[in-house]
Amino acid sequence: MRLKYPHVRAFTLVELLVVIAIIGVLISLLLPAVQSAREAARRSSCQNNLKQMALAMHNYHDTYRMFPPARLSKDPKFGHMVGLLPFIEEGNVADLFDRTAPGGFADPSHQPLANLEVGLVRCPSNPITDPIKMRLSSSTGSSYGDFLTTTGTTSDPGAAGILTGWALDYWVNHGINSSAYELVNPGADRPSPIFKGDEPKMSKVTDGLSNTTMVVEHAGYDQHFVRGVGMPMPSDDVTLDQPGAWGTWLGWCAFMVQTYPSYTAETYPTTLRNIPAGTDCAINCNNSQGVFGFHPGGAHAGMGDGSVRLLAEDTSARVLMFLVSRDSAEVIDD
Repeated sequence: MRLKYPHVRAFTLVELLVVIAIIGVLISLLLPAVQSAREAARRSSCQNNLKQMALAMHNYHDTYRMFPPARLSKDPKFGHMVGLLPFIEEGNVADLFDRTAPGGFADPSHQPLANLEVGLVRCPSNPITDPIKMRLSSSTGSSYGDFLTTTGTTSDPGAAGILTGWALDYWVNHGINSSAYELVNPGADRPSPIFKGDEPKMSKVTDGLSNTTMVVEHAGYDQHFVRGVGMPMPSDDVTLDQPGAWGTWLGWCAFMVQTYPSYTAETYPTTLRNIPAGTDCAINCNNSQGVFGFHPGGAHAGMGDGSVRLLAEDTSARVLMFLVSRDSAEVIDD
């Protein structure tokens, strides 16, 4: 007897292609939402880093009656993060730092510590995911600086013995660019930021702690970014006003904040020794001397009162210059 099997209709090639196309469209619609959710999580983590750092600054002030100076030690050199370690629950890490080591933050004995990824030093939105090579501080507008090695310096990025460390994404500004401030407040004396001088104190912040930045995103070291785009980095780079040679988290992570003209990566002048100040772009313009993060629409700032706010990319140069000063009695009116 001949068996009869039920007829099973298979997909045609056209139907299969249509299903694949529909799935592709659904995935394309879903991806932006997934990316947005991931960035929201990264932004929240970044805000928390700044919050914890701002609170550590206040705890340091409670203990020593002042904030940690931007350049906590000038000889040997190391920066404010070394002083903050006990106040961010990293006392054991602080014990590993030898404050008498002749090379300071760049002493070869500190290599294990410099390459330790302390939780608060990096913003998860930063595309640089590895420790950076340490460099000498360059001559402003002359070169990007040779690499530091265990025995000296070298201009060869592939040389053995180059010192490395994790970059810090949250810096203090120990100065305000005079040209930028003159553009927004002509004829006025250049004011001081919170971390001006060897004994920065709350009592010196006469503009109000909630109106004055304390720690800001200044990310992307040791590369050069303009409007989020990585720029070429030859050893004789003259486009950086002061590159992040000391950008590892143990070092002098302090800068003189500036605002910029409306350059893009394509129009950025690569032959100027000093990039002029401007009023067209204040946030996420240039990580050489600017407030700079990798978040769409803005960068974070930890304020003097311990709060954290997102400074939008459309923040005016006038508002930013007034926010980064502690003692000039400006009125933020826009």
